[in-house]
Amino acid sequence: MVYLFLADGVAEMEAVTIADCLRRLEIDLKLVGVTGMTVTGARGVKILADIPVSDVPDGTHEMLIFPGGLRGVENLAASERVRELAARAFEEGAPVGAICAAPSFLAGLGLLKERTVTCYPSTAEAVRRGGAYVLPDRAAVREGALVTGQGPAASIPFSLALAELLLDRENADFLASQLLYA
Repeated sequence: MVYLFLADGVAEMEAVTIADCLRRLEIDLKLVGVTGMTVTGARGVKILADIPVSDVPDGTHEMLIFPGGLRGVENLAASERVRELAARAFEEGAPVGAICAAPSFLAGLGLLKERTVTCYPSTAEAVRRGGAYVLPDRAAVREGALVTGQGPAASIPFSLALAELLLDRENADFLASQLLYA
């Protein structure tokens, strides 16, 4: 199962684009409500979660995905359960995706030490302080089981990188063609 975490203040474009792209490939993805089952995004758009964070089981997951939005990321970081799940995913080598401000959450947990990532420019210094090497001009960066994205406009290339990691290059290319992504 793939879990995409939602908290009040989430960047709607990122959350919805990622969910749409992965579900187009019939990837079993659950939207996880961290601050409730109805999450209000950074621009006031309400998104309905599939399950509460308390229903995310322990153990290895197919992938955990953390969208950005500064307030949303602050709310993710405030959740002990989300912090535990993120730390466990890195311990187990499970795939993780983080876009926009979300890499700063992972860096704050010490999970990005000596990793190459991208992130939203205003969070790059915090990510560097967490020990990561930041590529500031890349829409998406994949290093092993970690995929990071720069921000809202990077939602599609980020989703394509997630698709390639979860499935393969052929499926990512198919998705790009369906989206008319050049």
